[in-house]
Amino acid sequence: MYLRIVFPEGVHARPLHMFFAKRQEGTKVLEAACAAAGLSIEKGRLVGSPERLNLFTMDGDLLRLDLDLEAHLGSTLQPSSWLLVEKGNRVSEERLGMVRQAAMEQQGAAGSACSLM
Repeated sequence: MYLRIVFPEGVHARPLHMFFAKRQEGTKVLEAACAAAGLSIEKGRLVGSPERLNLFTMDGDLLRLDLDLEAHLGSTLQPSSWLLVEKGNRVSEERLGMVRQAAMEQQGAAGSACSLM
């Protein structure tokens, strides 16, 4: 399935379209996205740490990284969903609003603002 990955503010990486198998764990999605953007994942960070990188949906829901993508299909994720890479265990409404606006603008634009990886 294709996912659109958006990186944290301050990271100079364009959003990416990435392809993943439905049976891949969320951890592998996060690792691949971070590798593509040149971000490092600090393995020692505890769940809930404000410095730990996580994946979030456009609704601000935290994606469980221990589950396969297939477990999220139909509820949390849809094919071609947007995911945000952010630190901590929540995303601010302001950040979600900015990403939603960018998503709407991209859908209305003739070209794509993402690179395919």
